[in-house]
Amino acid sequence: MTQQSEPVVAAPETSHLMDCVHVLDPTTLEAAQTPADGLVVRCPEHGETTNVSVKPCFPVTDWGRFLVFTGEDGNELGVLEDIRELADDSQNAVARELNDQHLLPVITKVVAISREFHIPIWEVVTDRGARTFALNGRHSAQRMGSGRLYIRDAEGNGYLIPDVKKLDVVSRRLIDTNV
Repeated sequence: MTQQSEPVVAAPETSHLMDCVHVLDPTTLEAAQTPADGLVVRCPEHGETTNVSVKPCFPVTDWGRFLVFTGEDGNELGVLEDIRELADDSQNAVARELNDQHLLPVITKVVAISREFHIPIWEVVTDRGARTFALNGRHSAQRMGSGRLYIRDAEGNGYLIPDVKKLDVVSRRLIDTNV
C-alpha cells in the first residue's frame, strides 16, 4: 500500500506592514477642528467621528507620516501615510491636533548653552516661549538629517529644530560647538 503525500503548499510571502492596518485614503478624508467637538474627521469608512486623537507611529524621525487616528471610544479609525497628501484645510487641522497633543516645542533661537557640573544647560526661545532646560549629556541632542535636530531634556521633554541652517548665526555656532 503506497502512502499518498500531502501536496506542498508554499508559505505565503511576508505581508507588507501596510497590509496589516487600515490605511485612510487622503483623497476622501476631511478633517476640521471645532471648539465643541475637537478634531472632527469625515471619511467613507467611518462617517463623521468627533474628538479624534492623532498620534504618530514614528514621532521623531518623520513628522507627519504614519499617523494613527483614534476615535473618542478608543477604536482606531486607521492610519494616514502622509499628512501632506491631505487637502490644505484638512492638513492644517490635523497638524494643529498633532502639535497640540504632543507638545513638541520648536526651537527658534538658542540664546546660550552653558554647563553646570558638566551638565549642558540650554537657554532657548521656542514657538511656545522662552525655556531653560538641562540635558543628560551630549547624546541628548541628536542630528536627524536634513538639518533637523531633536533634543530631549533631562525631564524627558522633547524639542525640535526643523532646520539648524535656518537659525541665526549665533544659534548655529552654539549648536555646532556643543552638539
